[in-house]
Amino acid sequence: MVLFRYLLTCIFILLLFPVLAQGPAQPVRVELPFDLETTDVEVIALPDSSLLVYYTTGNLWKTEATFNFTKFNHQLEQLWSDTVNMPADSYYIRHYTEAPYTYLVFGQDDLQEYTFVKLNHSTGQLQQKHYELEPIDAIYEYNVLDDNYFVIGRNKKDQKPVLLHLNTRTNEIQLLPSVYGEESTFSDLLADPDHGRVDAVLSESNGRISRLQVKSFDARGKLLRSHFILQQEDKSLLNAEITPGDSTQKMLFGTYGTRDLRYNQGFFTTPITTTVVDEEGRFYSMLQLKNFFKYLKPRQEERTRRREAARLKSGKSPRYRYRLLLHDLIDTPNGYILAAEVYYPQYRSSNTNWGIDRSFSIGRQEEGYKRTHAVALGFDKQGRLLWDNAFPLKDVVSYDLVYTVEVGRLPDGRVVMAYPREEQIIYHVMDHNKFDEEETELDILTYEEDEKIQDTIEPGIIRWYGNSFAAFGFQRIKPKSKSSRTVFYINRIDF
Repeated sequence: MVLFRYLLTCIFILLLFPVLAQGPAQPVRVELPFDLETTDVEVIALPDSSLLVYYTTGNLWKTEATFNFTKFNHQLEQLWSDTVNMPADSYYIRHYTEAPYTYLVFGQDDLQEYTFVKLNHSTGQLQQKHYELEPIDAIYEYNVLDDNYFVIGRNKKDQKPVLLHLNTRTNEIQLLPSVYGEESTFSDLLADPDHGRVDAVLSESNGRISRLQVKSFDARGKLLRSHFILQQEDKSLLNAEITPGDSTQKMLFGTYGTRDLRYNQGFFTTPITTTVVDEEGRFYSMLQLKNFFKYLKPRQEERTRRREAARLKSGKSPRYRYRLLLHDLIDTPNGYILAAEVYYPQYRSSNTNWGIDRSFSIGRQEEGYKRTHAVALGFDKQGRLLWDNAFPLKDVVSYDLVYTVEVGRLPDGRVVMAYPREEQIIYHVMDHNKFDEEETELDILTYEEDEKIQDTIEPGIIRWYGNSFAAFGFQRIKPKSKSSRTVFYINRIDF
């Protein structure tokens, strides 16, 4: 009897192992006949489990262009398609979604000219408005509240960030009170339609210390209130993400530093109703985190922790220095998840320059931003740290300081981090504090098994809905007995 049960167990494991070994499923795929040379594409996840694909086709001289929107359901079946008329030199900048609408902003070669498109998810109905935004020459971020636009842009005179309010009913444009000081900037912008408010988080610095301020505006751009969050004596608050909710429940989750404001020493949480972050239980140094240093080899991690503990014991400042790019907060049933990418600038030496006196100089120029790892921290609703985890990143570089990793929470509470690498998706599934150093690879599947992917260009991945992500990009594919084809693909990936 025991032998029989043992044999049944072995058979069950053998049958189950191929299923487990397959990893995430790719149940559906769509291929769109887009020309790589003349087509720009954006894939946007919508809250009704569908996808919006924006694409523009035109010539290289920007004298002709068409602007198209197509909606696909969760099975990647087309639901509707429409076009919008815009100047031929228009280019996509940002989008904001608040059901049942997605709002998109487009720029032009003239840096004061912008087109805003309002798209109804259900019907495909499009509305557009053109604005000449005289004060700015770039848009970094924008939110929408009651059809009014809140835009973070770059002041064309002094290149500092500013906050604009656009009233779409009166077409009035106004500068909102926001940033002060030479080294101050925006940390977060969050529209909260349930409470009729837009919150702007400002990071204010004089170069030596830094504090945070939260300014709240109503839909008309009227300033409702300001909250100042002061630093502790030896800690400066650098950046933070804000939660939705009424003013008594809103929290900040962010990073702090010490002497050098370019670097992060740890994380903090605080309600915005306070004036000073509480020392007890609100600051979490990187040494307190279980997995932050797991991107290092075990001996390196041990040496780092031992050295830094000795410095702290002797009253010295931490020696470790990290730069962090914060992701938007993920709201969970029991709290929040804060994710960040850890990076450092890469430099290259410029060409040697000889002067008329035969002297020379060799400078350093920033070439990109290399990632060492990504981290995720789970908090409860009161801001208490519950767990942390890390995802070591290999050879991940961006030439602009933008997100390179997509982060999503699965319905069972696990967290997925993923990024594209040519014909693969590199991903990591986090189960709270349980660290796994293995880098997991998923090959992108084509329509047929005997097809070969010859090249992948501009690959991307976004979280979609439930346990699904969407991977996409241009591919050149060679079937076994046919000529090659170049397509824009979208694969649904179910974790």
